[in-house]
Amino acid sequence: MRICWVLLLLLISTRVWASMEDEVPIILREPAAVDPRTMLHPESRAHVEALIDNKTLKAETTFNDWRIGEIIALESQTPGIGIIAFVEITGIDNRQDGTYELTCDLLRQSRLNFIQVGDQLVHLDLSSTNDRYKGTTDLIVKDASKNISSKYKPLFTQGVAVGETAQTLWEGEYLLTWFGQLNYGLTRKMTVSSVIPANFLGAPNFNGKMQVYESYSNVFAMGLNFAKIPNQSRSTLNMNIYWDSISSESVISHTLLSIALLSFEDAQDATAIKSLGTSSFQTGYEFILDNWDRVLMGPSYNFEKKAVGGYLTYLKIWDKFHLSFSLNATDVASFKFSPVDGYYLLFDAYWRF
Repeated sequence: MRICWVLLLLLISTRVWASMEDEVPIILREPAAVDPRTMLHPESRAHVEALIDNKTLKAETTFNDWRIGEIIALESQTPGIGIIAFVEITGIDNRQDGTYELTCDLLRQSRLNFIQVGDQLVHLDLSSTNDRYKGTTDLIVKDASKNISSKYKPLFTQGVAVGETAQTLWEGEYLLTWFGQLNYGLTRKMTVSSVIPANFLGAPNFNGKMQVYESYSNVFAMGLNFAKIPNQSRSTLNMNIYWDSISSESVISHTLLSIALLSFEDAQDATAIKSLGTSSFQTGYEFILDNWDRVLMGPSYNFEKKAVGGYLTYLKIWDKFHLSFSLNATDVASFKFSPVDGYYLLFDAYWRF
């Protein structure tokens, strides 16, 4: 009965989200993410000279490597602040004196910093670490070339012990974990995955996740997870419901409801692995640091064991490689080291490319 109420609330919430106007997410297109032209003038800049209205600004530049429709980052003139906004170039005027006037529309800006006259528009190369591009939910890139660094992408997974987010991989993207789980972005809204070694060890498995709603501040997805139990004739089937919501300029909340449709006799001993034959409800938080590393933490509740668990994770992200270390609990009231009914340490590693 409790699960039914949760499902009903989630469905009602989805209708509420759909009726709300959310900000448009930033989608970096060439040449904003990676453009060969910026190699000619890697420090091409335009200085904001006037704010026309609440959505329009004009900037002056001596460089000619700009084009209408290009998405450009705006860097604050205040030292140490870095990128604070994205704008789209809507007009270019050649002044005949060697300068160009850019007319730009504001797409999104930081919640903490105003745009000022004197700020600078810059071509932004996000294929690797960029110290000017500081971590914040306002600047997460929702879609772009696959060459963009994983630092700036939404998290697809929080690790094997914590579970996935509501995000899907971009079309044609791969994510490979150290234990052999291969995820593939079939489309922009659909990701499929399987633990490859298990398929050859008597445990065929498959997971599919589809994103059904996305706005600037909310993402909603659903998925199925199937696995055959080794040395048994039984299999597990879990339906997963994911909800990601931006809470502030540095925090994203992740909610996961996993419902076991098919289970097996000893499933409660495998509660350390989400969506493997047990039903659980989990909500937690992703804290984005200035360098785009993440701190993950939150509680979980397992319906079979009637126990409250939780996790605390530090996730280090390079351009493609992710490495995390976490302290997890399947039962916070049981003060012992045990993945079944206590605490345990875990590391995770995966590549996104």
